[in-house]
Amino acid sequence: MPQMDLYIGASQVFWFTVIFLFFYILIVKNILPVLARSIKLRKKKVDNTSVSTLDNEGAEVVSKTASILEGSLRESQSLLSNVSVSSSNWLDNSVKEVNEKTLLDLNKNYIKVIGELKGRSFLIEEVIRQK
Repeated sequence: MPQMDLYIGASQVFWFTVIFLFFYILIVKNILPVLARSIKLRKKKVDNTSVSTLDNEGAEVVSKTASILEGSLRESQSLLSNVSVSSSNWLDNSVKEVNEKTLLDLNKNYIKVIGELKGRSFLIEEVIRQK
């Protein structure tokens, strides 16, 4: 049986031991110190002043956000008031212009046509009465 062969078994045990020791030394010398250092650093950051630092940073973010929003609100209000005033002025000027030019001419023509129609109807009634 090949499993019982001492020559093949010894070779497999030897290479397994060599590869295992190689990976063990690689992990112990290179990987574990880096992991331990990063864990210690994170622990120090969390334990020391991270709470006060986060509180200060949070307060700073809130104050900056509030000031930006207040500035935007003021700018929006001034812009809206300017737009409202300019649109009101434009509307007033447009209404005056239309009244003075277009509607005045239309009203004159309308009154003239009504007068002509009344005059014709009056003449027709007079002609009918005379007969």
